[in-house]
Amino acid sequence: MICDNCHETLFRPTVSTRRVGTLDVVSLFRYKNISPFLLSKHAPRGHRLYRYFGRRHVAPFLEAFAEGLDEPALILAVDESVRHGYSHTALLSHWSRFENLRPLHGALRASNRVSYAGKSLQFRLENPRQFVYRGPKGIKALLLDDIVTTGTTLDEARRVLESQDVEVLFALTLADAREG
Repeated sequence: MICDNCHETLFRPTVSTRRVGTLDVVSLFRYKNISPFLLSKHAPRGHRLYRYFGRRHVAPFLEAFAEGLDEPALILAVDESVRHGYSHTALLSHWSRFENLRPLHGALRASNRVSYAGKSLQFRLENPRQFVYRGPKGIKALLLDDIVTTGTTLDEARRVLESQDVEVLFALTLADAREG
C-alpha cells in the first residue's frame, strides 16, 4: 500500500511529549505532517491507513516500551466504538501484543457521542465524553488514541481509570495537533 521510500520520507516519526494535567502524552507525529491520513478515518481508505500506522509505528514503539516493563500492563484504546465500519483506535492497538503488554479491547467507552472535531476547548469541557470503564481493577495501563488536541479526552479518561484503581502510565497518540 505504501512503498518503502514513501514510508521513509513521508512517515518519519517526530516523537514528542507533552504534559496534560498529570498525564504524559507521547505523540509519534506532528498533526500537520499527517493530517490528511488521519482524517481518512471517515473514508473507505481509512481502515487500511490506520492498520498501517498501527503496524508500522504504534506496535514498534510499544514493543520497545514493553521490553522495559517489570510487570504486565494493558493498552486501553480510547473509545473503541465502531464507526464507519471499524474502530480506528482498535486498529492502532491490534498488533501490540507483547509479553508484558497487551490490548484490552472495548473496556473504555464514551457514552457521549458528541463530535469534538473543530470544537473549542470550552465546548469540550462543557460536553465531556462520560467514559465508562469495564475492565479489571488494580492494574497498570496506558492510553492509546489517534490525536491529542486539547488533551481533555485523555485527561478525562485518566481520571475515570484512576477512580477505578487503574494506574495510567502515560498516553500514546499518533499525532499532536498542538502547533509548535
